[in-house]
Amino acid sequence: MVHARSFSFTDDSISVAYPSPLSSLAQETAGSTLTRPHSLDIALLLFQLRRGQSSWYQQLFQSTREPLQQASTYIWQMCQDMREWSESFPDTLPPVFKDFFDLELLYSYVYCIAPSCRVQSVPDYGKTLIFEYSISYMQKILPISKDPINNAFYTYHDALRVYFIGSQFLAVLTENLDQLLNGIIPYVNFVPGSPPPPPLPPSTAIDNVDRSINCIAQIKDTLRTFGRRWYDAQALQSSFETQAGSLLATLHRRKHGIPINNQSPPEFIQRPIFDQGGNLATDDWSNIGPIFTNPNTLPGGLGGSSNGIP
Repeated sequence: MVHARSFSFTDDSISVAYPSPLSSLAQETAGSTLTRPHSLDIALLLFQLRRGQSSWYQQLFQSTREPLQQASTYIWQMCQDMREWSESFPDTLPPVFKDFFDLELLYSYVYCIAPSCRVQSVPDYGKTLIFEYSISYMQKILPISKDPINNAFYTYHDALRVYFIGSQFLAVLTENLDQLLNGIIPYVNFVPGSPPPPPLPPSTAIDNVDRSINCIAQIKDTLRTFGRRWYDAQALQSSFETQAGSLLATLHRRKHGIPINNQSPPEFIQRPIFDQGGNLATDDWSNIGPIFTNPNTLPGGLGGSSNGIP
């Protein structure tokens, strides 16, 4: 997904059953299976996640360009399914796998809620969720990126994920600055029998201005760290720092009580270019030039060929 390329764990060509249950020997030692090097239980958790991701990714990005009816209901259901998956983790799951799955969950929340080919307008509550989940993601990935020992699961794709999280954070904060910085929780019209909207992460006593400044600093720091490991990540860091500059200056002025010009900063929404067949026209984010672009300058505008957010 980080490259906005199609993948599927659900279509008929590869729709297969999960691996066989644990062997009788493993069942006899079920209490310790998750601590063994090759536990199948951990692989099953990943298979379940990938199947769920594939389902909503195909629906939102790959199936059609027709607007999705009852979009919020569908997205809230997908988020609930992923949340229930995360609540199924056994107590014996090693911390390294727990961290890995928690990051996957937070990234998936942001990806699923963000604008897509079929849902281009995110409700205010969805923007609040993106704001909060992005902060939670960065608080978790920053120390992991600096860990010199526990980095076996992390690749250049994680640099792309951090860049994507950063782009969504800038977008929602730019569009809803006062609402998010003032901590206003939008009203959500809950329909009985429909899935509830995802809950917000536990609140903190820290002011949202400081939280926003800290999150941008963490994104920069993480991309800088990844840039030492993978050369291509340096371009991601440079692009993010450039595009975050105006908003960061606004945040610092607000923090120090300096009046802010009423002129809104440009809309920072990452929208890769898709061809008429629905395929991404570019293979890699690092090759598509300026990432944060006013959507009105893209071919076709919001209703043309610039749809979806990787």
